[in-house]
Amino acid sequence: MNKLQPIRIALPTGLQVGTVNVYLFTDPEPVLVDAGIKSAESWEALQTGLAQHGLTVLDLSRIIITHAHIDHFGQAGTIVAHSDADVWISDLGAPWLLTLDERWARRAAYYRDHFLPATGLPAVTREMIIAGLKSMADQRDPIPAQRIHTFRKDGTLQMGGSPWQVLHTPGHASMQTCFYQPQTRQLLSADMLLAITPVPIVESPPEGSVERMPALPKFMQSLDMIESLDIDLVLPGHGRPFHHHHEVIRRQRERIYKRKDECQRWIESGLITPADLLEKMYAHRPIQFRFAGLWMLMGYLDLLEAEGAVERKTIKGVWHYVPRA
Repeated sequence: MNKLQPIRIALPTGLQVGTVNVYLFTDPEPVLVDAGIKSAESWEALQTGLAQHGLTVLDLSRIIITHAHIDHFGQAGTIVAHSDADVWISDLGAPWLLTLDERWARRAAYYRDHFLPATGLPAVTREMIIAGLKSMADQRDPIPAQRIHTFRKDGTLQMGGSPWQVLHTPGHASMQTCFYQPQTRQLLSADMLLAITPVPIVESPPEGSVERMPALPKFMQSLDMIESLDIDLVLPGHGRPFHHHHEVIRRQRERIYKRKDECQRWIESGLITPADLLEKMYAHRPIQFRFAGLWMLMGYLDLLEAEGAVERKTIKGVWHYVPRA
């Protein structure tokens, strides 16, 4: 392996996504990008991965978090408790680490009271989603505020003895950052660019609003920005590193546009609520996982609305997407 290339350590998550990648720089100081989820299995895998390179958790000096999703930062508090390492995250993501309980509760309330009822999903399905959200909040240890530091969303980080450009790539997460090293043409892509299409997440709305921010249109804009970079190797948040990022992006765009067009056809056939569309477009998924497709479905609807192909109307508290005349 090129000594300038970080070392991938795959950690189990216990989630549908499978393992999550953390990346280790060994020189001139041990730095870890992302931390995994809090679990005994993940903790053991991290220690094993570090030991293979002559290190322990105690040796880590910094933990760089790409975005504040539980599978990427949940174990950071555990690492901090067992080392002198500090945690670094973008100024956009820091509030999620500093006031996570408050923000998680606000998100759950938004889902429960506004977003999920508007989709038209049955109450039992909505309750299952909320329960899953609450259980995920427990899969992390808190991080003392004095151990959290921030970097600018358009700044530079020193990792592995080289400067890495910070890239703000909203879409999968509003606060997500990737890291690009132009000399070695490497991209630490987090969940922005995977071999499979990353799922846009319906974030909590801005303060004082119940209107969510469309995620998939932002994701497509971030995809355009990543495509413009001169990249040789992509180091993703999930799955194996890969080359040929233009080909991966092309496949992702094709899949997104194909599913968006399918969504439009179902709307034109008379299925106009998110609940009805979810049942049709994700019928191939087991019922317990079907609601995970909701986030992509809302993205397709956002794209269609942005293009002017559909109009959203609220009828008895439920969103209806109707073809524009």
